[in-house]
Amino acid sequence: MVKTFPSRFEWMDVLRGWSIVLVVFNHAILFASSLPVGSPEIAWVLNQLFAPVRMPLMVFLSGLLVAPSLARGWKRYLGGKARRVLYPYIVWSAIALVMLYFWDIRDGLVGGVEPHAATAWEPLRVLYDPLEHLWFLYDLFLFYVIALVVTRISPLWIAAASLVAAAVVPDFSSRRFLFLLVFFMLGVWMSQHPGVLNRVLAPRWVVWACAAVSLGTVVAIGLGIGLRYAAVSAPFAAAGIGLAIIAARQLEGADVLRPVRFVGRDSLVYYLVHWWPTSLGVALGAATGNGWIAILTGMGMGLLASTGVAWLIRACPPVNWLFSAPQRNIVPTEARSRDSF
Repeated sequence: MVKTFPSRFEWMDVLRGWSIVLVVFNHAILFASSLPVGSPEIAWVLNQLFAPVRMPLMVFLSGLLVAPSLARGWKRYLGGKARRVLYPYIVWSAIALVMLYFWDIRDGLVGGVEPHAATAWEPLRVLYDPLEHLWFLYDLFLFYVIALVVTRISPLWIAAASLVAAAVVPDFSSRRFLFLLVFFMLGVWMSQHPGVLNRVLAPRWVVWACAAVSLGTVVAIGLGIGLRYAAVSAPFAAAGIGLAIIAARQLEGADVLRPVRFVGRDSLVYYLVHWWPTSLGVALGAATGNGWIAILTGMGMGLLASTGVAWLIRACPPVNWLFSAPQRNIVPTEARSRDSF
């Protein structure tokens, strides 16, 4: 029997959109914290509450689309990921390198950042030490490659092994990679078994259980337990993802969420573009001496600049070549500009 896979759902765009907003919020807080104005304590608390779910949700959604992509053949699968993940990683790494060589900084355009002397060997770091915020594309492409290579092994086994490894690996980048691989592979397994996600989330007791576990995030933060890319946060992340999917499915068509769906459809554009405008906005807002104004100004500039680029792609489709490799004899269109993770 030939399996049928779900097409794109609006609830996925809603969740991607909210994830991107939370990413921008997180980065605005980090930039503000590097300045004398600092970040308000409540902002840090809110950021910690969202930390267990924010990136695991994004990779889980990416994993949900792996099976239908693989069903088209490994060449089309790998080619698609190279065009829409590896290619923009290389392009935006080049942009980051230009900024590094010209301004001698990384970690944003301005604001409390120590100069980094650029060496002739700096471009080689793109192969093993992603610049700026580009680590996510680097890791995501490797996730897609792993999913292709281990098709004969159940994704659940890969997820379990990754969770164990994440619990013992001391290096932060490696631990982050392994922890996110857990949720990517869970998404891959769900994509191989259409309907399972619906059955898992359908019982009312599951909703209450997810809510109860999610409340445990508050307790953990109060006890000072680190939940950012830590194996111990896996239950909190899973519960948060479950609640997020349930809520998004209930509200996916709401008019008030139209801007969020727009962000979700162009999540790649928003993720890549927001970094530098957000850092600039935070620096400008910090001039007021108010941490909240700095954070909100940074978020506003990051989201507005990204929205401007997303609309520019629609007006001038070749701009999309910054985000997706051009294909021979194919002219970019508005539909093709909507590449998300």
